[in-house]
Amino acid sequence: MRHCLPSTFVLTALLATSAPLPASEAGAADRAFADRVAACEAASHQSPHPFMRDFTIEHAVTGETDGTCGYTQSMPGGMRMECALSEAGREGLAAEFREMAEGRMSGSSQEKKAWTGECEIVTADGKRLKVGPA
Repeated sequence: MRHCLPSTFVLTALLATSAPLPASEAGAADRAFADRVAACEAASHQSPHPFMRDFTIEHAVTGETDGTCGYTQSMPGGMRMECALSEAGREGLAAEFREMAEGRMSGSSQEKKAWTGECEIVTADGKRLKVGPA
């Protein structure tokens, strides 16, 4: 049974087995990861949590399965978000990483981007909760 997740911040992943992307300049790693998301190429990336200073988000693209692209991100409290992204979903998420690279990321925990409708939160006890718009 699926449950709706209350309005919470949803941009938070598991480590991928691939090596982290290099960051030789500010934003370079975000841009490189955005390209990997858009292409659905296995990659991992770390970013600071926007609200919890001591938490680092682990993002991972796991590759294509059954016509969708696997993406995960770690979340506080032992939770993770798991996504099966369509091409449009990949482009939406990649756009957010590009915004972060340019320092233009905006929004709130009340906003749910369209791509989040392709995701679920997996709680620490294994329950699955729907994230974004259906």
